[in-house]
Amino acid sequence: MKEVWCRSALTSSKLPGIDYSLNPYIGCSHGCVYCYVPSMLRKSREEWMGKMAAKRNIPAVLRKELKSKRRGVVGISASTDAYQAAEKKYELTRKCLLLLLKHDWPIDILTKSPLVLRDISIIKKFSEAKVGFTITTLNEESRSLLEPYAPSIEERLNAMERVSSHGIFTYAFLGPLFPEVEDKDVRQWVEILANAGVNEVIIDNFHLRGNIWEEIAKVLPEEKKRLYSERIAGNYYEKIFLRFREGAKGKFTVLRAFM
Repeated sequence: MKEVWCRSALTSSKLPGIDYSLNPYIGCSHGCVYCYVPSMLRKSREEWMGKMAAKRNIPAVLRKELKSKRRGVVGISASTDAYQAAEKKYELTRKCLLLLLKHDWPIDILTKSPLVLRDISIIKKFSEAKVGFTITTLNEESRSLLEPYAPSIEERLNAMERVSSHGIFTYAFLGPLFPEVEDKDVRQWVEILANAGVNEVIIDNFHLRGNIWEEIAKVLPEEKKRLYSERIAGNYYEKIFLRFREGAKGKFTVLRAFM
């Protein structure tokens, strides 16, 4: 992985509940076919994965910015996974967490990786902290098609349960929720997520910028391709959101992303 020097650490965020985003890495090794970040940055998926970089000086830059910027919620991360494989070597996320803790800034971590468990002893010291895990499907075959290099769903659920056991606010980001979930499946989803100790579930749909649908269609079997195409274009997500919200009453909160 290439090492680069950054000029800023915290960037203003328009995401709900997030004031700043912190991205210690450029690019992502998970290889999610549906990821829209490369298209926003006018990069190909191959370039996004193949030219990853670690912002080697980001802790030093963050240290300076924390002294001058207005305190706010820091989202870790918006355009990469702060706990992708490179974090094992560089520990940039860990170093940034220690700085944020020192200044008592609120954090909101979203990841697909159980590596976040390494930093539990730090995270639980924050006065305000949330940790979310992206759970897009319970079908490991579908996960392997669209998230080929990401940790398994079982690993994420186990990590989620462990984070929750430490009393940390824990949420599941079902984004994008693969449109394979039927009404009859919602009870199983609710049970699994409740057993993992989530406080909140956020449901999102696919964001088909640029040629993302073409990339998705390349890896899906014909039957799944037809199903996805029909449901993404219809009102599937509105209906399944209502099913989740109804099924989760008394267990956890269910929200729609960006609404």
